[in-house]
Amino acid sequence: MDPTLLMALSFVVLLLIGVPVGISIGLAAVLAMASANMPMSYLVQTAYSAVDEFTIIAVPMFILAGTLMEKGGLTQRLIGFSRSIVGPAPGGLATVTIVACTFFAAISGSGPATTAAIGSIMIPAMIKDGYDKGFGAAITSSAGGIGVVIPPSIPMIIYGITSETSISALFVAGVIPGLLLAVALWATSRFISVKRGYSSGDVEARSLHNIGRSAWEAKWALAAPVLILGGIYTGIFTVTEASVVAVLYALFVGIFVYREIRVSLFVDAVVYAVRITGTVMLVLVTGRIIGRMLSMFQVPQQVSGFLIDAVSDPTMLILLVLLMLVFIGMWMETLTQIIILTPLLLPVVANVGIDPIQFGIIFVIACEIGYSTPPLGVNLFVASEIGETTVEKVSKASIPFLCAEIAVMVLVAFVPQLTLWLPRMLGFIS
Repeated sequence: MDPTLLMALSFVVLLLIGVPVGISIGLAAVLAMASANMPMSYLVQTAYSAVDEFTIIAVPMFILAGTLMEKGGLTQRLIGFSRSIVGPAPGGLATVTIVACTFFAAISGSGPATTAAIGSIMIPAMIKDGYDKGFGAAITSSAGGIGVVIPPSIPMIIYGITSETSISALFVAGVIPGLLLAVALWATSRFISVKRGYSSGDVEARSLHNIGRSAWEAKWALAAPVLILGGIYTGIFTVTEASVVAVLYALFVGIFVYREIRVSLFVDAVVYAVRITGTVMLVLVTGRIIGRMLSMFQVPQQVSGFLIDAVSDPTMLILLVLLMLVFIGMWMETLTQIIILTPLLLPVVANVGIDPIQFGIIFVIACEIGYSTPPLGVNLFVASEIGETTVEKVSKASIPFLCAEIAVMVLVAFVPQLTLWLPRMLGFIS
């Protein structure tokens, strides 16, 4: 049997019988290598090269930084500041959720982490104010996904490594699309809230005094993205160095300023970061092996040639790729699809003039949509558990927000300046 076909079939079968994704990828690669009579030493060499990169240190560090900032009291203060900005407008708590997720996204780099951190406070508050449980969980699930679009972003780091693209340029490119997603979600939530009569009577009236007071209380939290992203954009430190700075800053604020991080909380944060990092590394290693093998058997070139021959119109080709990304994102874990699909689809979109930076942001937005689509939407499960409701109910309530996010993704795909203007202006690309 052809090694590529054997690899694809074994991967699907292993997934169907319940084998974890990372192990399924690895076993499929081993079977394909055995079929092609390749030496197993190649497996070890490729696995080592996958993790022997300085940039990868940023993944566990950003995970740890986000967790420490949540446990250190920064989340509550960001929410307080968001409340003061929004005030008692219709659907005010939904808007607060979106604003708070946008701020926290500039710290955590993770969709599920943003959903959990903000949702644990905002979902119960929305339910208490009379919001439907499904709506409250849905808006939190969708807004939590902004955590992977607004930098820093763990999926962007993985895409940058896989595609050999500048991670700093990707970070800069994600700012405008991330803000567009926040605006799209806000407009959708505002429309639904007005229609259903959702309001927040116990929220203080919006005033410069209240905004100033809450901004002062949240000054250390608000300074975090300025420090992290400002240092990257100005070239003071690299993305990897910024992740370490983020951890040190979170520890300093949590221990000496807010005094909320204790030894037990620190240990919990480290254990969580190690567990998530272990999963990421397994997928990264096995995904790199499959990526190398696909390149060796010229699968990317074959897929690219087939799609270009089958779909001659560039617009239809781009729409087909977007549809593939959204559909596959419903079934495949985020980092896995980035590692596997990037070498397959990047040559296809490059052929119709899409820049690798632009495609990276499109891909990450598709991943963000995948966080809120069943059956594998991680944010859905996190939000439904916090809201004490069913995944089915949250999925149904998420449909308007998913439509808004898909509209933004299409806009980013057909308007390159939304992603390329800022990196070009700041000198990250020519």
